[in-house]
Amino acid sequence: MRAAANGAVDVPNVYGTTMVEGRAGLIMDRVDGPDLIALMGRRPWSVPRVARIVGRAQARMHDVVAPDDLPGLRELVRAKIDAAAELPAELAAFALEKLDALPDGDRLCHGDFHPGNVLLGRNGPAVIDWTDATRGDPAADLARTRLLLRQGAVPEHMPALIRGLHAFGRGAFFRLYLRAYARERPIDDELVDRWVIVRVADRVMEGIDAEQPVLLDQLERFANESA
Repeated sequence: MRAAANGAVDVPNVYGTTMVEGRAGLIMDRVDGPDLIALMGRRPWSVPRVARIVGRAQARMHDVVAPDDLPGLRELVRAKIDAAAELPAELAAFALEKLDALPDGDRLCHGDFHPGNVLLGRNGPAVIDWTDATRGDPAADLARTRLLLRQGAVPEHMPALIRGLHAFGRGAFFRLYLRAYARERPIDDELVDRWVIVRVADRVMEGIDAEQPVLLDQLERFANESA
């Protein structure tokens, strides 16, 4: 988060670490405000603005050279594919073969970047939930966000209005987000497409029931097209 802040990414200020009842925690500024998914649910007209915020924030993030001590993105993806119990062995092998041909990279990658992980507080937007941050190829992080925006399951606890708007507006939001990102830094579409294959495979490990059939069908289709 400090590396992100030094690179002009909007994040809460971090002051250190602490232990509370045996659990490690971060001491940081409190951000009072909705996440951007909730904001779009309450104010559908804000969709273009939110897409611009999300695209610009991720582009700035990918301009940042990540700290050397962050985990490598490729290693994290490999570990998730290896641990995906529901991933058939032949599809796991296919995804790992594709992963071996992809670049490492040295940029700051969030790992779970979507509008729900951006809060809008009194001082503007703040990117949160950096648990999966890694050092890697920005195209891999873009591929992960593409997967979340285009087909990620919306939690059942979200209001029906938000779930409906999310399903209806996925395509439009994604196009606006990509346009905002591309204004800040170039996108290698072919490389993102290659990363999507392995990001679909590593998503299987997360065990989201509503997504599993679609993810496995996608991966099988990728494998058949590559044969």
